[in-house]
Amino acid sequence: MVIKKTTPEEEKKRLGEFKKGLDVAVLKKFPDEVIIQFLQANVWDINAAKRQLLDTSKWRKEKRVDQVPVATNDNGLPIIVACRGYKYIKDGNFTVQPQLSESVIRIINFTGGDCFHKFDKEGHPVLIDRTGYHNAKQMGSKVSSEEIVNYHISANEFLNRVIMPEGSERSGKRIHSETVIFDCTNMGLHQFHMNALYLLKAVADIVQRYYPETLHRLFIVNTPSAFVAMFKIVKSWLNPRTLEKIHVLGSDFQSVLLEHIDAESLPQFLGGQCTCEHMGGCVPEISKDSNSTFVATESNEKVHTVYNSEIMQRASTDESLCKLTVHS
Repeated sequence: MVIKKTTPEEEKKRLGEFKKGLDVAVLKKFPDEVIIQFLQANVWDINAAKRQLLDTSKWRKEKRVDQVPVATNDNGLPIIVACRGYKYIKDGNFTVQPQLSESVIRIINFTGGDCFHKFDKEGHPVLIDRTGYHNAKQMGSKVSSEEIVNYHISANEFLNRVIMPEGSERSGKRIHSETVIFDCTNMGLHQFHMNALYLLKAVADIVQRYYPETLHRLFIVNTPSAFVAMFKIVKSWLNPRTLEKIHVLGSDFQSVLLEHIDAESLPQFLGGQCTCEHMGGCVPEISKDSNSTFVATESNEKVHTVYNSEIMQRASTDESLCKLTVHS
């Protein structure tokens, strides 16, 4: 697929055509710069982009996505993904807290470790995923599709509402997409688990359908031979726009990453200089260490949402739990 090039004049014209006939309430929820993401995702096909935006609007309303809580320094909610190097959320690792559900604790126990880790050279937040240490068998058999989708919705809303705004401030331009690194060290056939792949497909479907153009680049590094078989399956779920942003790197991956991420912002294990010594490392490796298992308590409700029912109820009326407050 060749991405269609458009001039600013063409974009302005198509944006105007797109907005004709749309409800004012929808336009209020989706400003021009977000509408352009839908147009880009659909290669400037106005009808296809409009269908996707209206589907997204309906989905967000039905699922009450705008009321999904997100952690900030001000509201003190616990984070669900480790963070390093941001001003609106302090550095931290996942810990068991009473505000969290039992399901998110279970999910974290089966992951290999994830971290929002600083920014790339263009101002995009970087997410590092220790893909090779995911416990795919346990994830596939002990986590439901609803639970994993809710987790990723919460993570995406946190990224978009809390971390992306800082990227825009730092770079002096609107930042709406992330750079992702999948580290496949330790990956093997033991992770070729169909139920886990079905969960991955459910997540991919949600992201492509309702979060268009939020991936800037995906770098996949340290891939073993087993990766080829798995990626053949995964590729069939991804749209051409997404596939064009995926880069499976070879042995020279460190130099490629350093072209896009400053050495002081890239962990040592990926070829950079960062160690995050104050946090015990850049990316917590959860499933790699059997002693790091998190144990839920009676306070952690068995619900499908990331936060417990009391927090979810409060978030329906308390905006401070759902949005970033920027202090002047």
